[in-house]
Amino acid sequence: MVRRSLALGALVVAGIGAAPALAQSGAGPGPVEVVEVTGPLDQRTMDFIVGRLTGSEAQLVVLHLDAPGIASGDPEPLFAAVGAASVPTAMWAGPVGTTAYGGVAHLLELVDVAGGAPGARVGYSAATVGGGTPSGQCSITPVECDTETQSFEITENGPNPAAIRIVEPTIAQFVAALDGMTIDDVTLETAETVTADDGTEVVVTSVPVRFVQPGLFTRFLRLSIRPEGTFLFLVAGLTLVVFELYAAGAGIAASVAVLSLFLAGYGLATLPMNWVSVAAVLVGLLLYAWEFQRNRLGIGSALGTLLLLGGGLTLTTARPQFAPAWWAVVLVVIAAALFFLFAMGSVVRSRFSTRTIGRDHLVGRSGVAETAFDPEGVVVLDGARWRARAHRAAGIRAGDPVEVVGVEGILLEVSPVGAAGET
Repeated sequence: MVRRSLALGALVVAGIGAAPALAQSGAGPGPVEVVEVTGPLDQRTMDFIVGRLTGSEAQLVVLHLDAPGIASGDPEPLFAAVGAASVPTAMWAGPVGTTAYGGVAHLLELVDVAGGAPGARVGYSAATVGGGTPSGQCSITPVECDTETQSFEITENGPNPAAIRIVEPTIAQFVAALDGMTIDDVTLETAETVTADDGTEVVVTSVPVRFVQPGLFTRFLRLSIRPEGTFLFLVAGLTLVVFELYAAGAGIAASVAVLSLFLAGYGLATLPMNWVSVAAVLVGLLLYAWEFQRNRLGIGSALGTLLLLGGGLTLTTARPQFAPAWWAVVLVVIAAALFFLFAMGSVVRSRFSTRTIGRDHLVGRSGVAETAFDPEGVVVLDGARWRARAHRAAGIRAGDPVEVVGVEGILLEVSPVGAAGET
């Protein structure tokens, strides 16, 4: 185990250090290109992979896909590009915990060499795009699994399906394990064993290893490529829209809402959505806004919470390939509920509250009742009209002189002139 760890460290460090020099000299075999994509594949990422496979000058193209499946789009050009690639192709499903389902699992059967990390799950290949009718996880040895309708876990010591030829815990060790393998009359040269000063044998790269990813904008869009991401941005965007309607701020919340809804829209357009669940999320947020408008918490808020929770957990129709992470959905629902319960009220009150103006100086001032009091009415003080209240027995009528005897908020307490000093 110590030797494998040393080998891995040396492999990575040596690969980074040797890449510029070897690339400049142009000597030796070509580089290894590792194409990295995380999350469900969509048309943009499939086109990106096709572009890397077409006309590549690398010695070997390795697909490193941590992807539960293909969310949408046409995968046939990708499958065709893998089969027609002018250079050897390999694929590694990892790291531990990775799921490669549907069309991504099918890629393992199309590349020249397939491998994975121990603990990664592969299967459900019949559901090429966005779901299907899987029957569950395999309860027998992986070799006997029906990989079209079941999933299996890759194990270090096997047995594994025939497609999985190499089991290594890291992409670096997978690339090193390809050294010396012959594919279509091409013998791969990816690593070499050297002896360190202390006599320890370590594995280092013998060629540059380039890691490539989709462009920055594509990676930005893919923030919402998982169901829980789409749910987060949808709830956040709509909540901030409601906030902006009430708070009428400088527009920062509105800008964030537009950005969130843009990302949510990409997820909605890409993932296989359950539109009934999307509608449940919208209704749940409307109920929150309705309860906030009524300045109370009741059955509407409780029903809104249930709709948000149910909608988030069933947001897509591609379970288990694109099943939302339940803990992420719960956290989003709790955050939305707390936001409406505390943040909305506090911010709106501070935004629209009127500063308290001292009115104690009005006590003792005299004015005239503009209306009869029963027990409230209107008085005029120095030409200003004020709401006021008096004791019912005072019998104040319109035109009677009154005197201010107290102030309660914005309401004046008055009595007939002279009555305040009576005992």
